[in-house]
Amino acid sequence: MKVCIVRHGSAVSGAVQDQTRELTEKGQRQAQAAGQWLAEQNLNNPLLLCSPYRRTRQTAAAIAAARGITESITPALVPEADVRHLLDELSQQQRDLILVSHLPLVGHLAALLVDGRIYDQPWSPAECWLLHGDIAAAGCMSVEAVWYPVLAGI
Repeated sequence: MKVCIVRHGSAVSGAVQDQTRELTEKGQRQAQAAGQWLAEQNLNNPLLLCSPYRRTRQTAAAIAAARGITESITPALVPEADVRHLLDELSQQQRDLILVSHLPLVGHLAALLVDGRIYDQPWSPAECWLLHGDIAAAGCMSVEAVWYPVLAGI
């Protein structure tokens, strides 16, 4: 099983409602580049899930377009979501996953899947971690690849 954890692209700051913040032009380019990188990865019929926040939906849409798949929205990926509850849901999945979310959740989830414990993990906008393992469970996955937007010149 593979799980790709993606933070949304760069977003505008200062919005009255955090849920409605949109990607900047740079964030759009980051999301498109992340989608292109993900299209080159060996994922088997991945399920693409994203937070209901606008910036994650925009990022997921760019990834979906590059992969030729559709995205699904889940409240389990909002920034303040319970990472252990999310992990319980993920452990039931049989398909490869692409998860588009926010800090601190992306870092907490990666730390829990790889190291078996929750801690703050720094994460750039549109950064992608591709993990693999027999199951999406605490301490049961390894990092296969990491992609940073600066590597694409963005």
